[in-house]
Amino acid sequence: MDKLLEDWSNWNPMALDYSNNYDDESGQNVVEKAQVPLKPSDMRKIKQTGTANAEYPYLVLSKKIRFISTCSVLNFFGQSHVRSIDFKANSDRLTVFFNDLGSLEAAHCQLEEFPLLLQLQRSRIGGGENAKPMVSAANQLPEPALVPTARGPIDLKSRTIQTSASANMHPEFIVMPIVDSTSYKYGSLLPIRDVEKRYKSVKFEHNLERHGAYILEKQYEEEMLTKPLIEELRFGRKFLKNTDVDDVDEDDNEWIDMSGYEKCVACNGYTSTVCKICDMPFCDAYCWSIVSQQHDSKCGSGQKVDINDENFKQLIPKSGLPSKNSMVTITAFEQSHIVYVRPADFLSELAYYRVLAEIRKHGKDVPKLAQLPVCGQMVLYKFEGQVVRAMVLNVDNPKDICVVSVDFGSVEYTDPGNLYQCSSYLSELPRYAVPVKLRGVPRRAITPTLRDVMYAMQGSSTTFKLRYHRHEYDHKNKMQIAVLWCMEENRNINSLLKKVITPVEPALNEPGINENFLPHVAEPPGKNIYLIVTDNSFLKYGIIYCTPVKLGVEITKMQLAFQDYGENIAKAVTYAPPKGQLCVAKYMGKWCRGVSIELVGDGYPSILFLDYGNIVPTHVTDIRAYPQQLTYPVLTTEYVLIGVPEILTDAQVKRLENHFALGAYVSCDEIVKNEENNYSLRFDDLQNILLLPNY
Repeated sequence: MDKLLEDWSNWNPMALDYSNNYDDESGQNVVEKAQVPLKPSDMRKIKQTGTANAEYPYLVLSKKIRFISTCSVLNFFGQSHVRSIDFKANSDRLTVFFNDLGSLEAAHCQLEEFPLLLQLQRSRIGGGENAKPMVSAANQLPEPALVPTARGPIDLKSRTIQTSASANMHPEFIVMPIVDSTSYKYGSLLPIRDVEKRYKSVKFEHNLERHGAYILEKQYEEEMLTKPLIEELRFGRKFLKNTDVDDVDEDDNEWIDMSGYEKCVACNGYTSTVCKICDMPFCDAYCWSIVSQQHDSKCGSGQKVDINDENFKQLIPKSGLPSKNSMVTITAFEQSHIVYVRPADFLSELAYYRVLAEIRKHGKDVPKLAQLPVCGQMVLYKFEGQVVRAMVLNVDNPKDICVVSVDFGSVEYTDPGNLYQCSSYLSELPRYAVPVKLRGVPRRAITPTLRDVMYAMQGSSTTFKLRYHRHEYDHKNKMQIAVLWCMEENRNINSLLKKVITPVEPALNEPGINENFLPHVAEPPGKNIYLIVTDNSFLKYGIIYCTPVKLGVEITKMQLAFQDYGENIAKAVTYAPPKGQLCVAKYMGKWCRGVSIELVGDGYPSILFLDYGNIVPTHVTDIRAYPQQLTYPVLTTEYVLIGVPEILTDAQVKRLENHFALGAYVSCDEIVKNEENNYSLRFDDLQNILLLPNY
């Protein structure tokens, strides 16, 4: 085996002549000794070339099934792995040439998994007179040419792209809880409003949507309307708003008044149903039950029916968890596995919309909050012409207050100027939206696909049967564990969400996914902007990787999905992604997202970890194919520091690394973007940092 390893190290299909010398080392702690290279983004654009006489590993195979075409063999091993196939007509033998040793090992694994299609006759790691074949025993596959657990030396001499000199741990960004134990003390109203401390487990999963990473609005035109409407997808619910709300509302009211419709005395909704004796308008049986007692005593007397708040509250059904096997409607998704539902039976629907109507009626002329609210305070939250009841959860940032809409369940951050006073009458009206935990659905950061599925499941017209057992109650988070069943499609909604969330490992014959498959979200150009440093291993070349402060925690959130995929889902023993293709690779024991930027045939492709910025030679046994379900945007950007000299001393590099430490919050004076979509950072004190003797 040692001899084989020596042979492999001598073979290099993509070798180029360089005068630089490197120290050969094993593992990920690689020390380079090279001239100053181009920056990584430019290096990836260099066309990879090889010599005409380069030798490639190959397998000599015999067909066990007669009618196997070269196209079938190509798909069997994967188009990204096979370089060429030699095949003679009317022959059962063929020779398959592979791009590198990683592809050769992947082919061995494929043969072991499907032994009834092809039989291995001979395997060589390269052509030429000195190459020694490995011949298999009868009816047995030989030991793979590359042992998966064996790690040879890293070939640094043949690499054209610089790897990270330092092996730093990836920074983790702590997700601060919205509500903690201290939120229930020091004058907070949460002990009164949230007796069970349910909101200690509340999460906000819509930062990407909130900050523009996902599209918030979709415009479309309705045939029956003269002006287009906007479907606003907003943090767990959707509603329609007109692009010219004020003018249309005024025109609509005038048209309704002229049409003969009147406002219901109970809910102020427009109706054409009136009493034939006194012309009192009412909507339906529910509104009639509210006003019937007064109407009977005043009908025909000329006196008007006057419904006060107490009459209204007495007639509204109580709230709470809907009964088992009852029909419910989704009002909001708090997380991927936590959903708010409300009863969908006739009386509960009427009661729910009557509560919303009361909130709109009493919220028209209420004053704004005179001072910042406290945790647990009930307020009216106005946005885009809507008025909802909300409870304040967090006021750590006085300009960005966190509230939860108690009638929907959605958590939102808003400016205090959108908050208004809420009367005790409105505060005490029932809350029909109740959280339930979906059985079997894992918690994951929300992808665009999952988000679209969530919004498609919401709306008053979509109902589900709520199934649960009382003993399946999450006492820690104060929620019932349940299953939602769609009666129309006869399917389990929990299974649908789990399927959308769970990535599927691509087959070896499937084409890989390129880097441009993922959207890139960068901090827009501007001045005086805060960023978080995610990698500083290329500071000696004036390059740094950063992410927006407001999105740093999202990087840590999405790593949970990559870790689960690498540990529990991906089963391939080895994978060597072609240049420019996405992958999931292990770095310091953790699976992260990356892109292959160079293959040199030593079994260690150079992987750029997209969410951080470091470039590391990673063994093929620590790489997995990228699943198309993980569509999280790339939030980390490569920046060039303006004003950094071409040659830096070791002391100056150390000063830069201390100032731009991993995970540090840095305030840049300006972000500049050029026509080639490359970003630069300007720091006015950069020269002072470089000149400080004891920084």
